Amino acid sequence: MWNLFTRFFKYRHLVWLTILCVALAGCKDDFDDSELRKQIADLNGRLTSLEKLCAQMNTNISSMQTIVNALQQNDYITGVTPITEGGNTTGYSITFAKNKPITIYHGKNGSSLSAKKDADGIYYWELNGSWLLDDENNRMKVSGVTPQLKIENEHWLVSVDGGKTWDDAGTATRDPLFKEVDNSAEDFVKFVFADGTEVQVPKKDTFAISFSEPLPLKISAGETVVITYTLSQGGEKTLVKTVCSNGWQAVVNKKDNLSGTITITAPDPITDDEVLVFVSDGKEKTVMSAISFCIVILDNIQDNTVKVGGGDGNLNLEITSNLEIKAVPQNEWIIADEQPQSKALATNHFHFKILANKGEQSRTGHIEVQDMGGKVLKTITVIQGNAQEEEIAKEREALIAFYHATNGDQWKNNTNWCSDKPIGEWYGIRCQNGLVEVLNLTENGLLGMIPLEIGNLGNLRILSLSINQLSGEIPSSIGQLKELTTLYLENNQLSGNIPVELGDLTNLTMAYLYNNQLSGNIPPSIGNLKELDRLLLSNNQLTGIIPTEIGNLCNLTSLSLDYNQLSGEIPANIVDLKNLQELRLDNNKLEGLIPNTICQMSNLKFLWFANNHFSGNIPQNIGNLHALERLDLSHNQLTGSIPVSIKQCSNLQYIMLNSNQLQGDMMLDYFSNNKNIRALHLDHNNLTGTIPAEFTTWVYDHRPVFNITYNCLSGSLPLELISNPDWPRAEACIIPQNEGYNLEVPILYESTDYSEDGKVVVLQKATEGNGINVAIVGDGFADVDFTSGHFDKVMHKTMEGLFRQEPMKSFRHLFNVYAVKAVSKHNVFLDGCETALEGKYGSNNSGYSYAECKEGTLRNKYINKIPAFNPDEDICFVILNAYTPNASASYCRYPQGFSYSISGLGSYTPASNNLHGFENKICRGFGCTFGHLGSEEWNSFGGAATDATKEVILNYQANGWYMNLSVDPENVPWKKFLTDERYANEDVGIYEGGYYCAFGIYRSSNTSIMRMTNIDEVTFNVPSREAIYKRMMQQAYGDSWQYDYEKFVEYDAINRNSTPQLLRSTADAPKEDRLQYYPMVIIHEQ
Repeated sequence: MWNLFTRFFKYRHLVWLTILCVALAGCKDDFDDSELRKQIADLNGRLTSLEKLCAQMNTNISSMQTIVNALQQNDYITGVTPITEGGNTTGYSITFAKNKPITIYHGKNGSSLSAKKDADGIYYWELNGSWLLDDENNRMKVSGVTPQLKIENEHWLVSVDGGKTWDDAGTATRDPLFKEVDNSAEDFVKFVFADGTEVQVPKKDTFAISFSEPLPLKISAGETVVITYTLSQGGEKTLVKTVCSNGWQAVVNKKDNLSGTITITAPDPITDDEVLVFVSDGKEKTVMSAISFCIVILDNIQDNTVKVGGGDGNLNLEITSNLEIKAVPQNEWIIADEQPQSKALATNHFHFKILANKGEQSRTGHIEVQDMGGKVLKTITVIQGNAQEEEIAKEREALIAFYHATNGDQWKNNTNWCSDKPIGEWYGIRCQNGLVEVLNLTENGLLGMIPLEIGNLGNLRILSLSINQLSGEIPSSIGQLKELTTLYLENNQLSGNIPVELGDLTNLTMAYLYNNQLSGNIPPSIGNLKELDRLLLSNNQLTGIIPTEIGNLCNLTSLSLDYNQLSGEIPANIVDLKNLQELRLDNNKLEGLIPNTICQMSNLKFLWFANNHFSGNIPQNIGNLHALERLDLSHNQLTGSIPVSIKQCSNLQYIMLNSNQLQGDMMLDYFSNNKNIRALHLDHNNLTGTIPAEFTTWVYDHRPVFNITYNCLSGSLPLELISNPDWPRAEACIIPQNEGYNLEVPILYESTDYSEDGKVVVLQKATEGNGINVAIVGDGFADVDFTSGHFDKVMHKTMEGLFRQEPMKSFRHLFNVYAVKAVSKHNVFLDGCETALEGKYGSNNSGYSYAECKEGTLRNKYINKIPAFNPDEDICFVILNAYTPNASASYCRYPQGFSYSISGLGSYTPASNNLHGFENKICRGFGCTFGHLGSEEWNSFGGAATDATKEVILNYQANGWYMNLSVDPENVPWKKFLTDERYANEDVGIYEGGYYCAFGIYRSSNTSIMRMTNIDEVTFNVPSREAIYKRMMQQAYGDSWQYDYEKFVEYDAINRNSTPQLLRSTADAPKEDRLQYYPMVIIHEQ
């Protein structure tokens, strides 16, 4: 109100300022301003009167509210005092028993603003004969908002929103709100409003009734309340009665002549009614009062209590009341949304946000239903459970639904499922704090559909359902698994589209959906998965283009879209996948050029584009892909040549460019010298060139998978290539070529000079002892090999290879070494070719190489040329004139007899870590035939040694053979070395696996030359050295020699390592991942 008057005073001062300016402008010494001064004085008096009138009007508004409240609360007047001004009564000061005193100014003309009682018994503000309405067009109760009045330009302005807006209510010439206050009656005071409305308020000494509780009275459906009444007067004949309707009940219990109680019972359902109370003095006076009620109905709420979930959520309340109400939360975790404007006699909808209960216990809060004055009408209790316990229960229900949807009773393993045990003990489930973190039911016989309830496992990180018989669509609810990082659904029968909601799993790193029946387009939402590492969608029925959003997957390392029906071109932004290592787009319907930008993806290791409709050239800068290991562009429509830059792909192992329209040089000279290449498919093109000699070694030694047929190759085939026993296998991968192109077969050379046949060459003579005789005979050497020096070179290499290893190296002086010349017609081993010993070699499917010759010819035609050579005691080596590692065999006679070993020349270009593979095979053959050692080879599919096998080994050991093996780990032949501290740093132990058996046979070391020959650093182990040492000494010195363990250990010091075993590195196996063929050992028992 102060703001209103402030604005009024500002207006008055403005008037004064205007008048003053006019007066000053026309001021003269002889000017008579008396008239002007009189006008100013009149105006000032008028403004003062308006100020007074405004103050009286606003006082009357508050007084009118108090009178209405007195009527509703059964209050009564205790005093009326007139207010006089100039000898005239201008108003009254009135006091009440309960309400505050009021002041009323009255007049004759009435006012534009008054209070009027409507048919509902409620007083509302009225303006100029119409109801005063609020912003929502509701009538304004007198007991609610207080209107404000001010005067501007001699007009009443009224505000109902606290002075924000003002409406014109007419000229300010009328008197205040009250026309008359009549205090003449004995028992009441009559108030006459300006519009003629009369209100009578009883006086204290009148005959009246009052109640102990303020009205309206709070009550619920079916509830009974007791209210105390008090009479202002009474006697023996005073009578109090009640009148009810619509199921309401009221019983009067008189206590004495002036007081008592009224017991009121509300109907159920409750109605909006009053209980009328009549009081008679037993004579002529009867008064009536009404008990009104505050009705608050909590719809669908029992016992004033609601329960909410432990997590974040919403709470909606429906409250019906006959009053204007509001709902006020009393706890910070209950947050009220925007409150609705409450309406009487209506159902009100209140909305609240509930914050998650992160504690371990449930908690209780309250919401108070209040009237607009803040009086509490009803209190609602809100009980919130523990979020984790509720989540666990929710997840249990989801898992049970999953169990039934996927035929859980028939799973391979359903231990504890649907039981009372914690879900963390159910098969395939791992929990964190009681919540499911991992669901792994891979290959568990699941049959059926994935239910929607899977989305309720909100804490799931790993979902693995692969290799089952799940069908139907992937449910959209899978998008609710916000914590999911790993999704394995591969190898099922899932169908339908990939759900768009999959893009909501922003924490996903692995998505395996391959080998299903998924159809439709790849959803662009897949581009939201910024954390994705592997996306495997191969072998489905996906159609459409590859979405450009795929380029958003900046962390992707593997993308497999192969074996679908995708079309269109490769999106240009695929180059944005900087971390991509594997890109599989093969077996689709993709077309267009292979983007040159592919060559910028420097981390690519695997690139598969086969079986599409790509055209144009292979990108010339493909050599920039230095990490590339597999390249498959086969079965497209590519043209041009193989880019020379491909030579820069130093890690390339698999090259498939077949079934295109390529031309130019095949670059076999490069591929033949690249030992990393394991597969080369260039067939069905128009490539040109010749086959170099190095191609032979690459084909036979490294044994790659290759095919160069149906091209435009020409020239002669290398003799070494066609002379290998494996030529038939290789031939099918080389011949035929395209029509009009042929590869010529070279003419075989035939010997004509046999004069050197049978001659013996002494390579070395023993300088001590009886001499241990070793014969070396070559097969497949033609006359030119003798004249060229090739034969002599091979013989010396064989001898030096024998003495490369200990103990032969230290006792070389005990050996006689002879070479016997055998002149062959041909120097190749092809069908139809003739060699002196009719040698043959190759490999079988069991992984063993074989080699053989005519033993009778060897012994009777060539060995017998050596003087004093005893075939039953001495040793012979047969060397086949063929560059192959797959020609190796040893033939031993037990317990004694003619024993010999056969070997090829090894690899034409040996591996860098196997430069001495040929020499190692010579030493191994010596260990078999001379040292009587058993094979220490074994592999995982060798199985366990049978009793018969163990019996053979024991029998051989009884005659001094196989002392490097054992069938009893508790009693090994080398146990003395296990306890000898001088061998503490040596690789001496008990290792299972030997004699081609994985179990039941034991050896003394992890590696040895009797197990493998394809590592340069491999040697004989200590029991093998001891066995060879014994036989050398016996044969060199005869029966006079006696074995002395200490003398052997003294010699063997050169073989022992001073570095502790755990600090020594073990020789690496060959890096070539190719089949290693083991030498075959044939034992002939005499």
